[in-house]
Amino acid sequence: MEEKIEYQISSSVNKGIIEVVITGEVTKSTFERIEKEADAVIKASGADKALLDVRALKGRFIYENLYHRARSYTTHFFSIHTAIVDLPENANFADMQEARAKNAGVSMKWFTDKDAARDWLKKQYRNV
Repeated sequence: MEEKIEYQISSSVNKGIIEVVITGEVTKSTFERIEKEADAVIKASGADKALLDVRALKGRFIYENLYHRARSYTTHFFSIHTAIVDLPENANFADMQEARAKNAGVSMKWFTDKDAARDWLKKQYRNV
């Protein structure tokens, strides 16, 4: 029996910024796997600036997972800057995510425009 591929993670480095694109569908059963795989890609890159593009991802990280995520950032997230690119219709969720990250001491900002996200990251300094 063929296993259904629920999501894909691709990455590239663009001028010192690791850009991670997540496509497919996030579900309750795949959330932690996506989270761990994306974290591993970012950490392995050695970059101190990360751009996560989730615009093509169907579904969203449900609110209970958002709370868990804010309490369980891996240590490397405290030493990098992260920009998340998402769809405008997810702005309410984005505000919650940004506030939780800030309260946890993580440098994270939400964008709907990839170029604006890159510009913000370029202005950030290593000492998070």
